Amino acid sequence: MTKELRIALLAVVSMTILLLGYKFIIGKSLLSKKQIFYVKYKDIDQLQVSNPVLINGFEVGGVNKIFLDPLDNVTPVVELEVKNDIKIPKNAKAILASLGLMGGKGIQLQFTGNCTDCAQSGDYLEGGSKSLLDNFIGEGQIDEYTAKIKIGALSLWDTLAGPDGKKEIREGVRNFEKTLTNLAQSTTALNNLLIRNSKKLDNVISNFESISATFQSSNKEISHIIKNFDTLSTQVKDVNITKTVGEFNTTLQESKKAILELKSTLTTAEKSLASVNSLIKKAESGDGSAAKILNDPALYNNLSETSRQITLFLQDLRLNPKRYVNVSVFGKKQKEYVPIFDDPAAMQPDSLKK
Repeated sequence: MTKELRIALLAVVSMTILLLGYKFIIGKSLLSKKQIFYVKYKDIDQLQVSNPVLINGFEVGGVNKIFLDPLDNVTPVVELEVKNDIKIPKNAKAILASLGLMGGKGIQLQFTGNCTDCAQSGDYLEGGSKSLLDNFIGEGQIDEYTAKIKIGALSLWDTLAGPDGKKEIREGVRNFEKTLTNLAQSTTALNNLLIRNSKKLDNVISNFESISATFQSSNKEISHIIKNFDTLSTQVKDVNITKTVGEFNTTLQESKKAILELKSTLTTAEKSLASVNSLIKKAESGDGSAAKILNDPALYNNLSETSRQITLFLQDLRLNPKRYVNVSVFGKKQKEYVPIFDDPAAMQPDSLKK
């Protein structure tokens, strides 16, 4: 596998994990089909993408996208993503409501019974909104609670206006004066604390402004990084993943075949080495002709001596051919051989002269 192919596979796997993780974080699934519905609102009250879509408190989807209506460019349009198995009537209402005291928003789908005329993916639903008080108390119950509060306030006033109530009012005024005194002391202490730590607060504000300036100056670099990331995403999208995985599987099969052939070769080599080791053991143990040749010093000495004699004979034949061959063309008498001074035969050991 080439280095470029490894890098491409790593990039594909990383992008897939990143995309799946992002979808998981925002509460979306890539494997399940979704229905898309659109709702127009006058004010979305800081509704965010990925906020939940609920039916009686049960989450059935989420906010997929928020944009302005291109017809007037001022009306917010919310794109809802709902599970495919949830059937929504066309007359269903998408109520924008607060989900808690911390300000979380969500879309509540309100309808009754099973739908006979169901909305199709891409349809617009009727929008509406509900205040935080309506969400906790319930519609139509505010007037009832207001009436109860009014009755309780009148009863309290009658109690305070009586003889015993005046004494309680005076005590209440004294307690209120004490509360104001404590509040003034707390305010003074807070002012002193702010004066002592004014330099630190100034430094914190300065550091925050410096960080903001750094982000602002790096805006081009951040935009360039995002652009490069988009380019990389496009390149990964254009890669033929099926073909790449097929080539990778073919390479794995070829590698497996080569490993099997190498294993067979190593097995054959081990058998050959075992045979050679067996021969060497037999030779060392004195079993057979090869062992006798290897272990007989007399045979080695005879062979060495014979080789020396042949060498001397060939040298003498080359230097003194007349000593061995007498040729007379005209009947002239051959001269008697006179040994030369550096005759090789003269230097031979006594064992050769015998």
